[in-house]
Amino acid sequence: MRHRKTAIASAVSIALLSLGLSSYVAAQSAPAKAETPTEKAAREKAEAAKKAEAEKQAVETIVVTATGRDLVASRIPYNVTAISEEQLRDENITDIKKLIAQSASINAPANSARFAESVTVRGLNISPVNANNLEQFVKTTLAYYLDSTPLPNIGYRIKDIARVETLLGPQGTLYGAGSLGGAVRYITNQPQFNKTTARIDTSFYKAERGDMSNDTHVVLNTPLSETVAFRASISGLNEGGYTDRVTNAPWRTGTFAWTNPGGTTIKNDDWQRVTSGKFAVAWQATKDLKFTVTYLGQDQNANGTNAVSLLPLNIANATTPAQITATIRNPATSPCNPVSTCRYNDNLATPFAVDDKTVISRYAEFARRKFNMSFLDIDWSLPFANLKSSTSTFEDNRIGQGDYASAGWVFYWQLGDAGAAFDSNRSAYMTFNNSYKGLNHETRLTSKGTGPLSWIAGLYYTKQDRSLKFSEFLTGLDAYNGVNRTRAGGNLDEGYRENLASEYKETAAYGELGYKITPQWLVNFGGRVFSYDDTAIAQIRDYSFDLVNNNVQVTKGQNNQSYYKFNTSYQFTDDLLGYATYSQGFRRGGTNGFRNVGTNVVSPTTQQFEPDSTDNIEAGLKGYLFNRQLYLQVNYFQIDWKNVQTYYSQDIAGFPVNGSVNGPDARTKGWEMAGRWRLNNNFQLQYSGARTEGEWSSTRTVCLYTNNTACRTWSKGGILGATPTWKHNYGLRFNTTLDNGTYLWSSLSGRYTGEIPVDRTDRVGAVVPKRPAYTLASFSVGAGFGPIDLSLWVQNLSNKRVIVSSNNGTSGEAVMGQRVIYTL
Repeated sequence: MRHRKTAIASAVSIALLSLGLSSYVAAQSAPAKAETPTEKAAREKAEAAKKAEAEKQAVETIVVTATGRDLVASRIPYNVTAISEEQLRDENITDIKKLIAQSASINAPANSARFAESVTVRGLNISPVNANNLEQFVKTTLAYYLDSTPLPNIGYRIKDIARVETLLGPQGTLYGAGSLGGAVRYITNQPQFNKTTARIDTSFYKAERGDMSNDTHVVLNTPLSETVAFRASISGLNEGGYTDRVTNAPWRTGTFAWTNPGGTTIKNDDWQRVTSGKFAVAWQATKDLKFTVTYLGQDQNANGTNAVSLLPLNIANATTPAQITATIRNPATSPCNPVSTCRYNDNLATPFAVDDKTVISRYAEFARRKFNMSFLDIDWSLPFANLKSSTSTFEDNRIGQGDYASAGWVFYWQLGDAGAAFDSNRSAYMTFNNSYKGLNHETRLTSKGTGPLSWIAGLYYTKQDRSLKFSEFLTGLDAYNGVNRTRAGGNLDEGYRENLASEYKETAAYGELGYKITPQWLVNFGGRVFSYDDTAIAQIRDYSFDLVNNNVQVTKGQNNQSYYKFNTSYQFTDDLLGYATYSQGFRRGGTNGFRNVGTNVVSPTTQQFEPDSTDNIEAGLKGYLFNRQLYLQVNYFQIDWKNVQTYYSQDIAGFPVNGSVNGPDARTKGWEMAGRWRLNNNFQLQYSGARTEGEWSSTRTVCLYTNNTACRTWSKGGILGATPTWKHNYGLRFNTTLDNGTYLWSSLSGRYTGEIPVDRTDRVGAVVPKRPAYTLASFSVGAGFGPIDLSLWVQNLSNKRVIVSSNNGTSGEAVMGQRVIYTL
């Protein structure tokens, strides 16, 4: 049997109209002389050759605006990389998951579309990297930008994007939204004043044994006058599923079988529908002043889970119906005595619960997200500097539902027949309702001129409101207990509710000052001074036992905090640059919903957690060698992470209240390398790789209560996890232009990811689950002729089945088994 799905896809890209408007009018008034067939063939061949050469050069000399100036990436003395629009299209990169797969330094589990993303950059992450719906369990160390506007999260699809720029290391002296580990910037295509263009991109693809998918994107650019232009971009994704869902666990038979009015099997349940659009109007008020108003929105409905359910460990080890019945009634019951005699001892090694394309979930699982943002950009060329001002408002709402039979049984089985020890026809499910809204403003001045002195100065203000709501439901709970939770402010059959909310305000001034000591030697100093106020609310209500009810509100603020940056670089030749950087980063703190229990009073240092920060040291070399045939970028980094925010939970009679505390300091270090070697005019080799290590660099004990009880210790040498020690991406690309003008290209690429510890360890030698190392290969081929481009790609050429994510718990697996997500 073939266990895995190989994605095979094709795409068609058609430029409907690429003539400039002025050229079109001229053609109407003075028709061109008719070409002979020989002249036409020669012209088309020359145009195709020019296009091919332009595309080759674009890969090598792509211009980025990471520093506020238009500079070739090889001339920027930082770790910055960029992917052009052509590369994005050729490699079918349409969302952040695919973009992260191309990066050697950024990692995230390849979860289903409905899950929150746990992103790790250069080893900076303390969240478990598994499949999780809930965003309060995910802490990112990366900032995201759309042009000059911060994005609240990374779910926005990559459409009508001129390029994607990735900057590694803290960026608080270059951008308003500071970051611990780096920034990803989506640079959009802007309205053009001199031509009317239209473009359609459409692709069709399917996974093995799955439904057909389609992704279509339409772009229209048109001048409305000599000084006003309009650009619209609309896309629709209809992604078919390939994973079935069954609503009853196959070992639950007879009176134990779960009934579900929605049916017992839902075919290809892991589908996704996304509609997005961007509309921009630009007004060139004067030669030096331009206003651009932009609205963008996205509506996403991500359904199901592309996971496979494995048998629970105790069910897999059961050999008689009586043992299965005992395990159903109490999932902690092991049929093996002693346990060492069990056939299976690893919950990731048990057989499939149904087959290799089926997940068990009694209740439908989904996430529906609506996101919209409006912003005004002002570009003003002053005599001494370029001014860029961006003001934006945004709203981002996600609602969803997930099956909770696995994790919920720990909390509800104690309710006897009503609970998830399941003699009844009942099991739990959960819902979430997460919302973000806010205002961002940033004004930045970038100096002009070619003299030895250069500078950047900026002001930043943000106001953000956040609410992360989570509820647990057990059908029949109220009727069984003879109570009505709606009288206590709850909903029918709601057993638990949590809302982690905040209102955050920050004002910052930042900038950098550069001076060329010699024409080749540049030194750069940067700083950021900021103040913030953070009002955090943690509302928790336990309707089942009234054990963890709490309502905490804490206001925290700091004034005139400062972080700094120093950079020096030397241009050894016109093509080779060396640099060294010291930079600092910052992340806001927050509050927890911990509560006093009896005489135990929660300590103020655990009721709220402080900001954490990073000190980043980096040295690198970048540029062209061997007559510009080889482009090389290599660097070493070391990050000292201070006052690390790490997850922590309060235990109240077996019920956890989840939160965060400041653990010990940590250190990550490693090196990164990227290169492109043009073998000849037709072949190019590409490589990027990284080695990363991260561990606690000190020891710290945190006690939950003021009487120094409920303590936890993190010891020096424990690993941070979430990052492979080694990661390599490599590829071979071929391109040529035929005599008839047709442009052909093909690409064979591979990706190696080392084994990944899915969680931190609190001490040296502690054991955590690891996902195994794997190598995947992909192939793509394309052709361009006239206004039409065609491409075909195949993912996972070897049809390899490798675990890339799972629900790594310790209790829920006893009921429903592990859910494992494999390579596509």
